[in-house]
Amino acid sequence: MRGEVCIGSASALSFISLLLLIFAHVGQINTDTVPSQVSLVTVNMTGYARGLQGATGDPTPGLFTNDSRTALGQEAGLRNIYSWGFYKYCAYTEKPLGQCANQTFGFPFQPFDVILGDTPELYQIQTRYVLPQASAFVDSVYLADYTRAGFWLVFLGTLAAGIAFLSGLYKSTMTFMISTVFSMFGAGCLLIGASILTAVLNKAKSINNYTVADGTPLGIIVSTGSALSLIWAAFVLLFISMGPYLISCSTYRK
Repeated sequence: MRGEVCIGSASALSFISLLLLIFAHVGQINTDTVPSQVSLVTVNMTGYARGLQGATGDPTPGLFTNDSRTALGQEAGLRNIYSWGFYKYCAYTEKPLGQCANQTFGFPFQPFDVILGDTPELYQIQTRYVLPQASAFVDSVYLADYTRAGFWLVFLGTLAAGIAFLSGLYKSTMTFMISTVFSMFGAGCLLIGASILTAVLNKAKSINNYTVADGTPLGIIVSTGSALSLIWAAFVLLFISMGPYLISCSTYRK
């Protein structure tokens, strides 16, 4: 009975870990209720019109668009909210009204490029001038490289969690050994991947405290989303599952 409890707890932990990772992966794949609520990182632009006006002294008519159907990346107007997932980003005039970019495996976090893509031509020069070039927020190469690295590690961790769970369903010493190895590998990948993403996204948050010449906040706020919390929780559960899997591997007798 104790052996069954040990095996069952390991399977439950790895399954819940896998489930959390699946939820993290579906974030921002479309604007439906569940995916739209899960994101890796969100950029709130609602205060930027005031910030740009404070920097230039001029009003900013046409800087934002109120039409959620307006094409992305066509310099047709900024949206209030931009949210990134692992496979695409979505832009919202107000949730749930928005649309998503084309899907890319391991979509890079490049907020500066996305903002410029939506900024009307009239405000392109001002935007390039106002946003602090020393901030990691505008370093698209740095952000893209490290968020891609974080994605691949999380992706490998997800695959490993799935293998650990499926292998542990068949009761034998060998399958429990496989589950132990893959839970260890997966937990390691998730730990490193989540750490990279956390560090990089925290650096991007440096834009939050930036003020323009007259002391007005720039009005761009970066915040990490629930997907990052899901990844950390999945790591903890998969790490804990290593113990029961290892015990089952060492003590199971058919």
